[in-house]
Amino acid sequence: MGSGGMAERRWTARTPLELDVDVEPEGGGAPQTGWRTRDVSLGGAFVAAPVGVVPGLRPQQVVDLVFRLGGPGPSRHRVRARVARVTPEGVGAAFTDFDAATFRALQEILLRRGPSGTHTRTGT
Repeated sequence: MGSGGMAERRWTARTPLELDVDVEPEGGGAPQTGWRTRDVSLGGAFVAAPVGVVPGLRPQQVVDLVFRLGGPGPSRHRVRARVARVTPEGVGAAFTDFDAATFRALQEILLRRGPSGTHTRTGT
């Protein structure tokens, strides 16, 4: 943390990637559907709110992000996250807890995509 504000600390680079996400606030708040990731890393994501929706979340709030991670039959994965920042467009969230299967699925998707969000590997 700098003297004038909070510095972002990421342990992996963010990759542009759009995935459908439901945001479920901890403590029983109503699930919010229609969100999409804008960029993702193994440590967090920026999740954009649906057009016309003002994010009703606050920094440090704990949420579950429920999203689909590719494959032939997309499966839903739940990731616990802490809201790091809120903007008019959405929220930056740091992942705090997810299982090994979710980590592997996310890792595979990120490995297939280059830094620009393009596919880098092909199946042969």
